[in-house]
Amino acid sequence: MERQAVLTKDKALKFWAVVDEAALRRVVGGPAVMSAQLEHLRRMVKAPNITLQVIPFSAGAHPGMPGQFVLMDFEDPMDTDLIYIDSMAGDLFLESDADISRYKAIFDNLVAVAHSPNDSASLIREVANDVKAKGG
Repeated sequence: MERQAVLTKDKALKFWAVVDEAALRRVVGGPAVMSAQLEHLRRMVKAPNITLQVIPFSAGAHPGMPGQFVLMDFEDPMDTDLIYIDSMAGDLFLESDADISRYKAIFDNLVAVAHSPNDSASLIREVANDVKAKGG
């Protein structure tokens, strides 16, 4: 909850996430927990500093399939951009120009194959309604 506070404070961080549709449809923690999580997403995507896009199943294979990563870029030009990868092998931080460029290109590709933010919000509502109808 403390980490989420950076998204709602006075000078909130900008957050742009691209997630696979499977993350919305795989029920984790049971229907009630999943329903609450989807409702939280529905509320959060209305914030002006948050962009959420969903890659639909229909997009097929995409460059984000090998695993998640976080691209952190900073307003201060003295702060180096970072790529953070959390894997079963441990945490990894990448900061070389080549790595940053490669992951920025991957992110741009993911944004291009994902639904628009509005269409993504509609899909989240649809999935939330499906989960509720099944007892969530």
